[in-house]
Amino acid sequence: MNRSAELTTVPIGLHSKLILTMGVIFGVVLLAILGSTYMAESRSIKQAGMMQAEALNRMAYEALYASMRQGGGRMDNLAVIERLRGERSFNSLRVISSEPLAGESGALTAGLPPDALDRRALDGAAVQQVLAEDGGRVIRFATPLTAEKKCTQCHALAVGQVSGAVSTTISLASLDSTLRQRRNYLLRIVVGSLLLLAAALFFTVQYIVIRPLQRIRRGTAVIADGDLGYRLDVRTGDELESLADGINSMVKQLDATHAEIVKEQSRVLASIQASHDAIWISDAERRIVMINPALERLTGLRKEELLGRNCQYVMGLEMLNGASPCDIYCPFLHPNGDNGAIEGCMPSAAGGDVFVKISYGRITDSDGMLTQVVHIVHDLTERREVEQLKDEFVSMVSHELRTPLHHIKGFATTLLQTDVEWDVETQRDFLGSINDEADRLSLYVNKILHLSRLEAGALPLDRHWHSAIDLVNGALVKPTVSAARDRIRVCMADDLPPLYVDGPEIETVLLNLIENALKYGGADSPITITVEFRHGLIAFCVADEGDGIRAEDREQIFERFARVNNHVQRTSSSGLGLAICRRIVETHGGRIWVESEIGEGSRFCFTLSAYERQPIELII
Repeated sequence: MNRSAELTTVPIGLHSKLILTMGVIFGVVLLAILGSTYMAESRSIKQAGMMQAEALNRMAYEALYASMRQGGGRMDNLAVIERLRGERSFNSLRVISSEPLAGESGALTAGLPPDALDRRALDGAAVQQVLAEDGGRVIRFATPLTAEKKCTQCHALAVGQVSGAVSTTISLASLDSTLRQRRNYLLRIVVGSLLLLAAALFFTVQYIVIRPLQRIRRGTAVIADGDLGYRLDVRTGDELESLADGINSMVKQLDATHAEIVKEQSRVLASIQASHDAIWISDAERRIVMINPALERLTGLRKEELLGRNCQYVMGLEMLNGASPCDIYCPFLHPNGDNGAIEGCMPSAAGGDVFVKISYGRITDSDGMLTQVVHIVHDLTERREVEQLKDEFVSMVSHELRTPLHHIKGFATTLLQTDVEWDVETQRDFLGSINDEADRLSLYVNKILHLSRLEAGALPLDRHWHSAIDLVNGALVKPTVSAARDRIRVCMADDLPPLYVDGPEIETVLLNLIENALKYGGADSPITITVEFRHGLIAFCVADEGDGIRAEDREQIFERFARVNNHVQRTSSSGLGLAICRRIVETHGGRIWVESEIGEGSRFCFTLSAYERQPIELII
């Protein structure tokens, strides 16, 4: 059933219903009281009127009968009749004689024949009948004249014989007028009393029922507008107060439930807003109704530009095979399908395409109908970079491992040949080469393990107090650097504060930077190491005079397996040294960077926090 139609079929409010019910009740009471009172009064008046009519009829009968007993003839009877008629109480009065008395007792002539009522009286029955005539109601009496003993002396009649009848017609107009007056009087009294009673009841109901109901109605309207903190204040001590208390209890529970829902919505919304994945929600018309900041960052489009637009506008997505995903995977187009997730490229804020994976979440109503769809966009760029890095790692590792293994295998195979006699010096050269390649292989594996432990945070720092000059000298005495010591110039500031660091790790950083400067700086080009104090930090810099590094390579040069393109073919490198340097410096809370221009050499620097108050053991 249509709910709106159901509501419009009940236009009468509770106030009107109560008034209507009261009116019906008062009307029934009015009719009952009026009817019972009128019936009682009518019976009383009718009884009085009938008694009066019977008295008149008796008077006429006695007068005529007395005239007849005294021997009066027809003229005497007519005189009596005229006298009685003069009192204006009779409409008609006549004497009807039976055949034996015809012409003797002054009875009416046969010109007025008896009717049915008269004939019944002539048969000896005293009868009466109320009739309606032009002017109102009348009552007719027909009373038989019976012969008494003394009548037999003058007439040939037997005692008890009916000799005639007295027929009278008496008007009931005065009786009816009295009844009408009394009825109208009673009606006015009853109606006035009931109106007063109705007014009293109305104001009583208005105060006891209507006003509390109106307060309840106004209160529920306030609650329906969303004010769940509102409470009804009804103190009537009856069912209305119980109703108000029940509504207050229900609203209290609704308020608590609403607070939980709002809390949960806030939690969900906060999760959506803080998510690193781009998220948007579309309605049944496939229009965007909500987005999170990550989507704005990914697409470069503002919220105002996206809301209300078709979701295809933000997706701009093409699957790897060139097909449109909306026609295939949209949950609104395929509500019963397995929408799962799709992968493809969509436009990014950087101007290019970004590889993404879009998964769907369904939002349904209480009937299970799909109303909204949540789109979660996973940026797969990092995953692809990881996969690419993995491929590069496998390629680099296989190359770096294959080369020394190939040399080791070659020298070992040569030494194991039985058809050749190798002198001791040659054997020592071969074994020396095998040892060098094994050291190279071990160094490479150690670098990989070292970097892995640094990135995983599994390499705790063994911090101690060290001076900057000791750290630099510790790197310069390493065999790979000491041979070129004459090319290296050290510029050390005076009065440098000590460093609380892991000495061997910092020496590893310096050694890597010096080895790279020697390797890429060019033959016999000088290397300069400077150490200075800057704003609470000690800065170490290693500069060479090589070819320099392009701007686009300066950031990625500190990534794993990254090497500058113009040096890749000329030198052999594992691509791990600078990555290890960055991890060590960042683990110490410092920063590392490179300053370089093409053709002007490179300058690698890193900073570490210094402590201006030196420990006592360094002072003594």
